Amino acid sequence: MPKQLEGKTIVITGASHGLGKTLVQKVAELGAAVVLIARDEQKLSDVKVSIEKIGGQAFVYTCDLRKPEDVRAMAAKLIKEHPIDILINDAGIWTEDELEKSRPELRQAALETNVLGHIELTEALLPYFKSRNAGHIFNVISSSGVSDSPSGDNSSWRTYGATKWAMRGYTNALLTALKETPIKITGFYPGGFDSDIFETAGNADAHGQSWMMKVEDVADAAIFALTRPADVMIETIVVTKK
Repeated sequence: MPKQLEGKTIVITGASHGLGKTLVQKVAELGAAVVLIARDEQKLSDVKVSIEKIGGQAFVYTCDLRKPEDVRAMAAKLIKEHPIDILINDAGIWTEDELEKSRPELRQAALETNVLGHIELTEALLPYFKSRNAGHIFNVISSSGVSDSPSGDNSSWRTYGATKWAMRGYTNALLTALKETPIKITGFYPGGFDSDIFETAGNADAHGQSWMMKVEDVADAAIFALTRPADVMIETIVVTKK
């Protein structure tokens, strides 16, 4: 019996750690070839080795999404070298008001990574998807971009919340722009889960908190949307801790 993602090629940003790394493992197990994008070449190489150990295919591209010229150059290379079926925009950084008091540069970094980098890569690949009249753009956002979720209160992380609302707006605009095409658009809005995003930002309570979901459970929700039939599109998924 063929695997659910057999023959698919999936591009994943933020693939070196956290949810991105977990998604890489899960889609590879389902038969997909994975294109790994992040800034840390060594970590990406380690992920590539882990995928090859299970008989999968993985390709490494180092890129800083905060540099638009580099993103566009990488996208052009991807189009030449791979038949891309799915783009998962997962890369992101955490910031909050308290951290920004001593590190105000986090505001710009968050906007560039969480929003502009994703838009730049998506827009660079969109003509390719249109030319094929197929594809799936899967934007990992956050429940911080959903007002009717308990974790949608951004009063203590205003910049981070703003980046997620920006991505929600962009995702909704894509849905409208591509509604007459077979190209799928999904906005994925998970609440807090246990990964290294808080640790990287410098939070003391970065792991093992009662409000955190398991990263594997969050990834499974994403996999559900990614493995639907070609004529079924899940536009929005909100995943929160019960």
